[in-house]
Amino acid sequence: MNLKPLSFSKLKTVPLAKRQKDADGEDFGAPYRAGGSFADFLCSLPGLGTTRDLIELRDTLLTARRKKKAIILGCGGHVMDSGLSPLLVRLIEQRLITGIVLTGAALLQDVEIALSGHTLRTYDRDSGENGYRVTDETGRLINEAINFGAIENWGIGKSVGEKLLDRKPEHLDHSVLATASRFGIPATVHPAIGIDAFNLHPAAHGESLGAAGFLEFRLLAAMMAEASEGVVINVASSMLLPRLFMQATDAALNLGKSVEKLTTVVIDPSASASALADVLGRLSQHGGRGIWLPGPDEILLPLLFASVIDALGDDVG
Repeated sequence: MNLKPLSFSKLKTVPLAKRQKDADGEDFGAPYRAGGSFADFLCSLPGLGTTRDLIELRDTLLTARRKKKAIILGCGGHVMDSGLSPLLVRLIEQRLITGIVLTGAALLQDVEIALSGHTLRTYDRDSGENGYRVTDETGRLINEAINFGAIENWGIGKSVGEKLLDRKPEHLDHSVLATASRFGIPATVHPAIGIDAFNLHPAAHGESLGAAGFLEFRLLAAMMAEASEGVVINVASSMLLPRLFMQATDAALNLGKSVEKLTTVVIDPSASASALADVLGRLSQHGGRGIWLPGPDEILLPLLFASVIDALGDDVG
């Protein structure tokens, strides 16, 4: 086939004045000037895209706090692995969040930070050994806490938090679960049996893990039943927590609870389609709004809450 390039000589054009405006010049970014405040820095950012959503989310969080509505933060293991434990601890201390939800991977990281002051590789390729390295102290503390907590009818979050407070490891002040337990903030942990490394420890008992894990799901359902007009933030968990939030909400709705006007948030640069559908779609469908901040949690989470704290000023707890 012998094709000839198309001639564009008669192609129709549109005058600039008739084009639909996308963004005003006032939304453009401006260079940050040395010596400025944090508020000046925020104002220097373009009021478009992720920045616009972040500022709107900040205002939503301020409204939720002022009205004493729920602010629930769900975290995958990457949040701890990114060095954000001190931030989460401070948010609990300042009562800027009303509840925290962790994966089993986040639990493992939290305990290892409390015991050692740093995170550890789950799979150590340089060890010369095959398979996962099952840390004795970490697995023993977690499983002994769960085994005892199951007898007391405690969930995993409270069981491990109380165990850490009792044990008083060197880096206790960096533990999210210990801080939540100390301040009476609901903290649930949702393990994936056979996936989380602490399941492989000799002290692990399926009966205790199952009983405590199921209680945690019921506690999460109770949190969602009280979350109307609040904010739910899912950070760095693309599969487990989004589905848990959705199922817990469905359970609350099934029992006649009202879960309305939720602002739901995903902070994850590579969020799965199911995470976006579950968290941003189904959770916010009753008069709420979904926001996706597609960037790294180690930058966006501190930036978000720094903007909240800066706006609160002396009203921060």
